[in-house]
Amino acid sequence: MDESSSKKEQPVASLTDDLLLEILLRVPYKSLCRFWCTSKSWLALCSDPMVLKKAPKTLSGFFYRSFTEPTYNPSELRHHFTNLSGRGRPMVDPSLKFLFSANYVDIEFLHCCNGLLLCCCEKKSSHYEVDHVVCNPATEKWTVLPKPEERPGRSTMYLGFDPTVSSHFSVFVLTEFTHGMQDDEIDEDEIEDWYHQIGGVEIYSSQTGRWTYHQSQWGDKTVEIFNSGIFYNGALHVTTLDSSVNTVDTEGKTWTTIPTPYYSRFIGMSQGHLYAVHRCRYSSQLSIWVLEDYGGKKWSLKQTINSVELFGANNIFFEDGFPPHVIAIHPESSLVFMILGLRKNFVSYNMDTKKVQDICNLAGESVDPYLPYIPCFSEWFSDGH
Repeated sequence: MDESSSKKEQPVASLTDDLLLEILLRVPYKSLCRFWCTSKSWLALCSDPMVLKKAPKTLSGFFYRSFTEPTYNPSELRHHFTNLSGRGRPMVDPSLKFLFSANYVDIEFLHCCNGLLLCCCEKKSSHYEVDHVVCNPATEKWTVLPKPEERPGRSTMYLGFDPTVSSHFSVFVLTEFTHGMQDDEIDEDEIEDWYHQIGGVEIYSSQTGRWTYHQSQWGDKTVEIFNSGIFYNGALHVTTLDSSVNTVDTEGKTWTTIPTPYYSRFIGMSQGHLYAVHRCRYSSQLSIWVLEDYGGKKWSLKQTINSVELFGANNIFFEDGFPPHVIAIHPESSLVFMILGLRKNFVSYNMDTKKVQDICNLAGESVDPYLPYIPCFSEWFSDGH
């Protein structure tokens, strides 16, 4: 066989590395990962920092934890990462060994946003002591947050990060409204009177390295739903018990309230729109709403799902009458991800085709939160590890 016919049969061999890099920049990240196993030369090309940074990113899987059966000991929670396909080795190491090597004995997943993971890390110490850490599982870079000012009552933490805008991130701590009482003044019998009520927010900026406190502009009766927050449009969005989505920006200057048609435990962003899912109590219905006019605060009913008809009665565990547990919506498609029944069957539901796809059964006795993960290879700020 002459040289010219050989080149015709192997056109890729005639491409320069620069041209291959330009092609790889247009390949989805998941496909890029498959190319790593092709050969050493392809591994080198696909591992190029420019390719990893600029390659299109999409939802790749979920972080979660589970109890070790049969002890159900909170100190023995295991870490998991399930790929979106439900098969194969985890795309990233869920144990976060690079953090355990930093003298931490336990790691709790708190929130995930555009490739960064917010964790509560227990130190090796004779008494209980923790750090809050923001890390990038894909690059194993991480930083310890300075401790915010201690305030009475409980709090919830959320992460805000948009690599298309900045390499810096924000952390939000929603602090409870406790009527000015100190911890030793709180009557345990009256906890329900203020439980979850938001009094203010501490906001950390990785750019300034400082926390700032802002009193809530949502009103004293705002009651947040735990693990409901997402970062969208440069602001934290959380759902509340009074059937609304409340937002605050990274500077604590803009506070808004977006009424929802019904009380919703889940909100998510998909294809540039905010979605809310209402789980009908004492029935098998889920209603999915989309905020088509963000500025006008106008919601439209996207779809109503009868859980029993769709999934089958054997898959539904009606704890207090609640249908399946919605944990995420795909940012680029019409897939809604849910967990069904006591067996923790992980499925996706396509709102366009109205078809269900089994993904896997989650490991062990899995627990909230289930955190959707999109890999990110953007540059890390200089004060991290």
